[in-house]
Amino acid sequence: MSYRTIFREAVGEIPPTSIDVDRVIARQRRAGKLHRWGACGAGAAAVLAVAVTAALLLPGAAPRTTEAAGGQKITTAPGTPEDLARLDNAVFAALKREAPGMKWVHKPSPLNPGPKTDTLSDTPAWDDSDRMNTLVGYAGSGWMSVDGVEGLVMVRIERDATKHLASDPCEDLTPNSTCRESDGPNGERLVTVDSRKQEQSRDGRRHAHNHRRIHVFRPDGTVLSVSLQGYSLDGSQPLTAEEQAAVALDPAIALAPLPPGVVPPSPTPRPSLTMSAEQKRIDDAVFASLRRQAPDVMGAGGATASPVDLASVWRGSGGENNADSYWGQGRILVGKAAGLFSVQIHRQNPGLSGDMTCGKPTRTYACTAGKGPDGERHRTVTNTTRNGSKVSAERGVHVLRKDGSWLAVTLTADLPDARFALTVAQQQVVAFDPAVALAGR
Repeated sequence: MSYRTIFREAVGEIPPTSIDVDRVIARQRRAGKLHRWGACGAGAAAVLAVAVTAALLLPGAAPRTTEAAGGQKITTAPGTPEDLARLDNAVFAALKREAPGMKWVHKPSPLNPGPKTDTLSDTPAWDDSDRMNTLVGYAGSGWMSVDGVEGLVMVRIERDATKHLASDPCEDLTPNSTCRESDGPNGERLVTVDSRKQEQSRDGRRHAHNHRRIHVFRPDGTVLSVSLQGYSLDGSQPLTAEEQAAVALDPAIALAPLPPGVVPPSPTPRPSLTMSAEQKRIDDAVFASLRRQAPDVMGAGGATASPVDLASVWRGSGGENNADSYWGQGRILVGKAAGLFSVQIHRQNPGLSGDMTCGKPTRTYACTAGKGPDGERHRTVTNTTRNGSKVSAERGVHVLRKDGSWLAVTLTADLPDARFALTVAQQQVVAFDPAVALAGR
């Protein structure tokens, strides 16, 4: 179950959020990193910031001027409030340059973005809560409006892309996504991922989810990402793809180079299951459960969904995998039917997903609810999307177990006729499998 679905069924609208919500858990992983990596490195970054600042600002020392990628002169020290302000202002200037008539949308509450209380202003409404983190990167987000079209814009820079991007942005695309690559004017590699999807909630209202991400891999090893999330039914965004790319290519939006000999701190993650025996145990339990239901199941590799080893396409997230949660996903192939299969577990019910009731069925929404073999509450929700002659679908089995943990097993259908790789019964058996669970405490 995606966070988008959770929010939509609970409050009827998609709230502004920093999470990148494009697909079932994978839609969450990049956004989870948005705040996680900055917070994790805050302690180490603060210590190093003192050392860097001391080195640059000793009495009698001249202000240090450095040059970033693209020849931009930078006089602020990385890890200082002045450096954060410099990056904020560079983002604001780039957005204003590409959309001179833009306004910032001030929303009174992250969970109540009602249009009656939104206010438009030239004063930036920007969240850069990962403060003092510019030694390792930068992250900020805010709502903007251009000619009445609203969108959530997110800007992120990482000093070492290899440490934070788990996979190529063009991997594991959903049927509603496209990916293209191009070259920038100064040797950059641009990757643009577009996702568009429309769904109908249980109350009959239609919801659109338009998400465009542009990643710029720079020659100096850093990566800058500019994301736009919009919810217009016609697919419009406050910035065109060209304008968004111009923001992402702006050389002024760059991290300050570190002084010679200074190594940026590595974020210290919370206790994680990544590459651990515990994560492997759950991975293996998922694979075994899948094979019991579909003995010929394989991984679906590449754009042609060719059969490959299931473990080779399975992906996890260090941020989602820890002592209290698990996330894994991969494209599976059963016969000729392929789809993105994902499993998510939380030790505690994440709140908004606790509603196991169903709404009124529609042409694009179906839901059944009941109790599992051990008395656990569950529901199965299927959302179908039609785009001309093409039909795609997503089916999620959500289980609230007696120990209070919550599990979601989700599968998409890639074929034009929206045929799933597993039957409803097979998918439910995997969700009910007691071996697919977090370790007891």
